[in-house]
Amino acid sequence: MSWLCCTGLGLIAALYVLAGRWGFHRLGLAVNEEVDTNLVQELRLWIVLCGVLLASVGLLHRARREARPGEARFDPPLIAALLGFLGYMGASIAWTPDPLFSLTKVADLLLVGLMCVGFALAALRQPAPRVLDAFWAAVVVATGLLALTAVKQLLGGGGSARLAVMGGGPNILARLMGLLSIGALYFWYWRGQAWLWIPVAATGVVLALLTGSRGGSAAIVAGITTCLVVGRVPLRRLLLLLLLATVAITAVTMFSPLGEALSNSVQERFLRLTLNYETGAGGAGSTEGKVYLSGREILYARALQLGKDNPVAGAGLAAFPALRLGVYPHNLFLEVFCEGGVVGLLLLATVLATFMRSAFLRRRGLDGATVGAAVLVLLGAQSSGDLYDSRSLFLLMVMASVAAVPGRRPAHEGPPLPHALPQPSFTGAV
Repeated sequence: MSWLCCTGLGLIAALYVLAGRWGFHRLGLAVNEEVDTNLVQELRLWIVLCGVLLASVGLLHRARREARPGEARFDPPLIAALLGFLGYMGASIAWTPDPLFSLTKVADLLLVGLMCVGFALAALRQPAPRVLDAFWAAVVVATGLLALTAVKQLLGGGGSARLAVMGGGPNILARLMGLLSIGALYFWYWRGQAWLWIPVAATGVVLALLTGSRGGSAAIVAGITTCLVVGRVPLRRLLLLLLLATVAITAVTMFSPLGEALSNSVQERFLRLTLNYETGAGGAGSTEGKVYLSGREILYARALQLGKDNPVAGAGLAAFPALRLGVYPHNLFLEVFCEGGVVGLLLLATVLATFMRSAFLRRRGLDGATVGAAVLVLLGAQSSGDLYDSRSLFLLMVMASVAAVPGRRPAHEGPPLPHALPQPSFTGAV
């Protein structure tokens, strides 16, 4: 029964992270094509409802017996900080320019809160390693299938377009490929099998580069670095990682049909548009280096000005699109500032600080891959997506905290030592 609950919880959490606002009605859409929001037709509503159902199972388990060593633990301070932030942002609909327009975003925040709290409750009395195993297995399988679809689409289109699939944009795919890389490192860290998982991780990085997403690629580097640092990976394993990853990337570049597309993507998106871009004439013959930001600098300036005009409480939920300044600012902190003001920023900072405190206190059992994925999403949210697109940041923080239990041994430390059966805890801890 425990295996079934852990598998179901991991699968639901993975689908929640990966699905976004996607629904079957989006099939066949072109890249960046607009579609009307229909909450009932989108998977996220039903995913969250399944998570709430499993939360009731977790509460039932808590009522029947005390916690045992190795089981997931609730984190009241983090949950309270998260609900405080989401609650305030939802309450800001009271002073937004168009309350009816903002109702959709209220629904977004409600789903984020329900999923995070539901996961924390559903994980109660469940073996934390099994929950993480199920989550990352679902993430790797799903993103692996997306990677195959993207490669087939890219090669079928002649290799000239930016990589994207199923109606999503390149920035979204870059984030998903980052999760593929970190998921592969998760299994390498805990299970070994470097010959399998390191090439998979390297493939995820290559595909992220093929999307041309500069912010997403930088976030992946930061996420992987955090994963290795938090996991305290020994030097010999780091050298093995670098060696196998270099071999895998070199093989893809030199001997696969993706080599030319990868070279074009790096030269165009990462070199010319970042280091030597000039508006007009495509940068030809320019000696003045400029950074191409896809128009984000305009959105950033508008969001900053809106925040300055309403510094304390912000202009209200979804005020940025309601005032026709853009769909969203493409920066999490600027979005919170312009719509929630300094109060919203302080509440968001409280969430991040509370997670860092929990991570420090529970550092002996902290999973590097889950923390690294949270860092990936946090940095990626500074150049792409809106508040709901950052949902996985909040869920990953909750997941990393509740699943941080000591005693699990990584692959480089060998198999676990024999020990007695775990005994019930009488400390009264949730």
